[in-house]
Amino acid sequence: MEMKATVVVKTMGREFDETAVDQWELAASRRALRNLKTIAGGQIMMDLIAEQVAEGDRYQKSIIEESGGRFRESRTEFTVRGLTGTQLATWFQAQAGSGEFGDKSLLLNAHPEHYVEPPAYRGGMVETIGGYLTRFKVSVARELPPQVAVFRQPEYPITLMNALLSLDDGTPFAYCVHQARDTDDGADVVVRVVYPAAAPDALIEGHCEHLAIEFRSWIRNAAASLA
Repeated sequence: MEMKATVVVKTMGREFDETAVDQWELAASRRALRNLKTIAGGQIMMDLIAEQVAEGDRYQKSIIEESGGRFRESRTEFTVRGLTGTQLATWFQAQAGSGEFGDKSLLLNAHPEHYVEPPAYRGGMVETIGGYLTRFKVSVARELPPQVAVFRQPEYPITLMNALLSLDDGTPFAYCVHQARDTDDGADVVVRVVYPAAAPDALIEGHCEHLAIEFRSWIRNAAASLA
């Protein structure tokens, strides 16, 4: 039977277990990523990842073609205390109401796999979706197609954002449908990206995790702005 190695660290006059070291490593990773995204952002980053982005385009188009206009959702819910849904919506609309994030650092640093906002896009991102680097444009969706609108829930009356995500050539790819409701001590929030139905389970589950990381960051940003 293989024995798992564990460590206890003694430094700075104290003793720390591996949970503390994990937190130090996470903070260091975030610092390194912020630095890299700053010095190698924009077109430099786009050039570095061009081949991977092209592969992502091909993969996502194959899913669209297989889906025949049908969709499925990736969905993550939050129970928030200390920030109402109305307050979150006000913050989110101020930041991204046009489809383009006002504070680029809040966009790029919301998730480690937010690689770059393509310089030629008014609003958009290159991020990992289904294991592929995927480049997409973001535009506000004033109306959702009926087959996407069915995912909205009337019990969440506050709209954070409805948006269309399209590939570089304009092909509709996915939709953001983000909602909230006020509670006595905060908010219930449900965020979803609605993907073509042929998207595999691994893509959907991976993006549920992505949404959890991304929106937790934005919820914290919104709360901090009110402090």
